[in-house]
Amino acid sequence: MTEWSPAKVLFTCAGVAGAMLVLPPAADAAETQPVLVHASPQNECKLNVRAGSDVGSTLLGTLNCTNYTTCAGTAADTPCGPYVTGGQYTCVGTDGKQVTDNRWAEVTWRAPQKSYVAVACAVFRS
Repeated sequence: MTEWSPAKVLFTCAGVAGAMLVLPPAADAAETQPVLVHASPQNECKLNVRAGSDVGSTLLGTLNCTNYTTCAGTAADTPCGPYVTGGQYTCVGTDGKQVTDNRWAEVTWRAPQKSYVAVACAVFRS
């Protein structure tokens, strides 16, 4: 007959508990990570966050070149996409030229409420 000492019982229980330990799966390298958005220097470091996808929508806040918000969309081929087609706006694009566009990106400014930024006026960072 096997004699069970307190040390053997503890060791056996620890072994069983360790065998049952389930670790979460490691993050997949191909998994899409959230994209950050902020204002560009070409627009005097100002990027408006609006309640809708047009310039007449309520202004919720203004991002600058050093504060960011997270994009709601995570399309792998389009930063902060998929984009929403909305009202037209103008700003200075990242190439320094005047841009007129109607693409808006949804951001998580005040989740769960939807919020948007003008795509052509923004800088996206992975």
